[in-house]
Amino acid sequence: MAENILLGALRRYEFYSYCSTFIKTLYDTVTQDLYGDVHWEWSYSNTNTYAQPKSWNTGKIGVANMGTITAMNVKDPSMFFTICMNSSSYNYDNNNSYGAMSKNYVLRTGLKNNGSSVVADLYTTLGSISEIPFHTMDAASVYNYSHSSVNTAVNIYWKWSLFITENYIFLFGEPQTNLNLAYPFRMYLGRVKPFEEEDPLIANDNVGIFSHFPHGLIDNDDELKYRTGRGYMRSSRNGTPNALYHFATSSQVPSPGLGGRFFISPFYVWHETEGARGEFQGIRTAVLKDASKYPDGSILDLGDERYYVFHAFDQAHPATNQQFYATNGTAYAGQPYFFDSPLLLGGGQRVLLFEIEKEV
Repeated sequence: MAENILLGALRRYEFYSYCSTFIKTLYDTVTQDLYGDVHWEWSYSNTNTYAQPKSWNTGKIGVANMGTITAMNVKDPSMFFTICMNSSSYNYDNNNSYGAMSKNYVLRTGLKNNGSSVVADLYTTLGSISEIPFHTMDAASVYNYSHSSVNTAVNIYWKWSLFITENYIFLFGEPQTNLNLAYPFRMYLGRVKPFEEEDPLIANDNVGIFSHFPHGLIDNDDELKYRTGRGYMRSSRNGTPNALYHFATSSQVPSPGLGGRFFISPFYVWHETEGARGEFQGIRTAVLKDASKYPDGSILDLGDERYYVFHAFDQAHPATNQQFYATNGTAYAGQPYFFDSPLLLGGGQRVLLFEIEKEV
């Protein structure tokens, strides 16, 4: 059962789903009567080819289509996102009689409005390295020769918090089962607010998809490549399409400090040659020393700035299961990352702060 909170332009929804039912449940939530989303136009399909799992070693279909959802911004139709659920799988000994053995639930995504064609264009352009896993997997489980264990992917049950404005869609998933494999799921789809004025030719392409898994670069010996936040933007400052960017926060210090100061961090979006380009538009983070004074759903009013408070579930990285199997059969290593660290100085509560309009 979805719970809905409407606060001016900000909308918050809560719902539960399994990995396999995520796309359809998300669609039902944002299109419900009375409380449906007003900032984006949504569509759903269970026939899109990018949501059809196929065995990576045979190309055979083993499970049903897992669903595709699109979101088109009402004010700016060029701001368009495609999300396809899929699963990586293989057939034992090229034999389909045992069925396809699923290994990971993953998302394929897109950043462009392709008109009547619904395309997960990040996937079609960049390949499986752009896929976003719902959970990780240990190396030994990929080739399971026990025919009785046909499906080894973990269909985790999630509690979802969804935040929507005209500038972004933000998903925060808390796993309710299989915590040794499932990390908190976070995904920001929306505008990046630039720190400097940008060339008009690419200014409207300041849009990206950033998730909890550091995709795009694979190198187990370089922490920058397997344990930092990353995502894709529609264009870099020099016009390169589908550009890979890092993101980071700086928010381990608890608030308030001396003089009632609050230490609030943006989600900085940066590139190794450009530097810090901007920040997630409308979302920041902090650590509250005494969370009871600012419960989940409360308003933090700092005078010039006003935020809706969301208590974020944080989790340290497990020592094992630090990879996932993409739909091309490749094991991509990485440690899911979204905040700077699960270690909070002096304890406290990690919060996400969603900027809301000041009352006039």
